[in-house]
Amino acid sequence: MKKGDLKRIQILDTAEKLFFERGYDRTSVQDILDALQMSKGGFYHYFDAKDSVLRAVSERRAQSRFDQLNAAIHGTRRNPVEKLNLVLGMANLFEAEEAPFAALMLKLCYRDKDAAMCAHRRRVLVDGLLPTLNDIIAEGMADGSLHTRHPMEIGRLLMLMACDVDDEVCNLLADNPDNPDVMLRMLEMLNTWRDSVERLVGAPYGTVVLFEVGHLISAWQTATDLLNKEDDPQ
Repeated sequence: MKKGDLKRIQILDTAEKLFFERGYDRTSVQDILDALQMSKGGFYHYFDAKDSVLRAVSERRAQSRFDQLNAAIHGTRRNPVEKLNLVLGMANLFEAEEAPFAALMLKLCYRDKDAAMCAHRRRVLVDGLLPTLNDIIAEGMADGSLHTRHPMEIGRLLMLMACDVDDEVCNLLADNPDNPDVMLRMLEMLNTWRDSVERLVGAPYGTVVLFEVGHLISAWQTATDLLNKEDDPQ
């Protein structure tokens, strides 16, 4: 590994740790510099601002998940519908991410309405997952487990819809973190999305399972607790 690559990794590791410990808003570039004992010139050689660091952290985490996904898809014998579940599950913030990062994204993208960060996260997901999803649809069409009249376009449509559903769920949670009725509404929305995927790709009824309810509720609660903790005055 080149010295420059190592220094960039150190910046990302340190920034991510501080973002989780202090919160993104309470972490400054100077805090990152102090933790690394680095000059401003050294930092700005790699990044032009704090939000650039966060985008890089997000991209790195996404690439790690994509690598794990590809290993899971190709490492064991799974049918196309099972693979489809894995890919579309990755678009769910709370299924894919650890609670501290999910809470960070929940605050920035959905409570603080950072449209640029939200768009960046969406672009990374679509660009990273779409090629794999298209391969799975082609495989399913070939073995008869999936059916669509639009095999060249259905993958992109599914990814865009998955991101929209995730946005809606996250907006609900960010605006009403302590309302139990909201959780029921979110689950109903996700179940509707799951049924829609089956119809769009012609999968047998009940085979599309994009999330595990118990895990999802636990992840929502943990991320919400962290979000509320960050909102408390220090």
